[in-house]
Amino acid sequence: MILPKTETYNYHSHTQFCDGRFPMTDMAAAAFDAGMEIWGFSPHSPIAAVSDCNMTKESVPEYLSNASAIRDEYDGRMVVLTGMEIDFLSPDFGPHIDYFQNLPLDYRIGSVHFVPTQDGQDIDCDGSFERFSRNLKNYYRNDLRYVVEKFYEQELTMIERGGFDILGHFDKIAANAALADPSIEEQGWYQALIDDVIRSAKDSGVYIEINTKSLFDKKRLFPTPSIWPRLIDRSKGETPESMLHKKILVNSDAHWTERVNLGRPEAITLWKEMHS
Repeated sequence: MILPKTETYNYHSHTQFCDGRFPMTDMAAAAFDAGMEIWGFSPHSPIAAVSDCNMTKESVPEYLSNASAIRDEYDGRMVVLTGMEIDFLSPDFGPHIDYFQNLPLDYRIGSVHFVPTQDGQDIDCDGSFERFSRNLKNYYRNDLRYVVEKFYEQELTMIERGGFDILGHFDKIAANAALADPSIEEQGWYQALIDDVIRSAKDSGVYIEINTKSLFDKKRLFPTPSIWPRLIDRSKGETPESMLHKKILVNSDAHWTERVNLGRPEAITLWKEMHS
């Protein structure tokens, strides 16, 4: 259930059920005060791996109950949607599996955070560069290209398997990879991977997220703006305006009440300026 008929929305947020910093009630109140017409909760899903950032399977019923109560509280004033950001780990675990498909969710975000090592161990490649650097050395044999290629392989397999509505921050690996090798995003093999993901995502019909979480602290948007023109296929009659409201969602990935709309107005303005 995606309702992008307004620019005052956010479908990507986190609360006490995962690595968010505030309770659901506080986030909803902050969203309403910020003028949101549509607010979506999307905790990091339970996963088949060790993670301090993901909710537990046992907490899912409580999350669903809380979301339902908040939906009722704001009925007629703000649309509140119950979503989930679901990690893709392998062809056997991702948004497509029966467990996630059978949950009563309004929408699902498909995201990749974990990249399997050469030995098959799932390692979280998100987060700080310091941790990424340690993991690169300790788990990936310092093979940066392997990590990046495997990340996008995960993305492509996730899109192929389906079961989700929004493709979350699809080039997020670039945040850490570019710090390890500043030239990596300009290399031909990397650009080919980006093209593969964009082509697959567009063919699948999922919404592509522009994630604004890191705009001010890391000066990054996901995907990076240099990629944005490739999201539009003018040969099919797509326009920047139609894409922004029908295929692109600008989400703040909020973990804090003060960040419910962080970076969204700036990203929307930049999109319009780039395509005017």
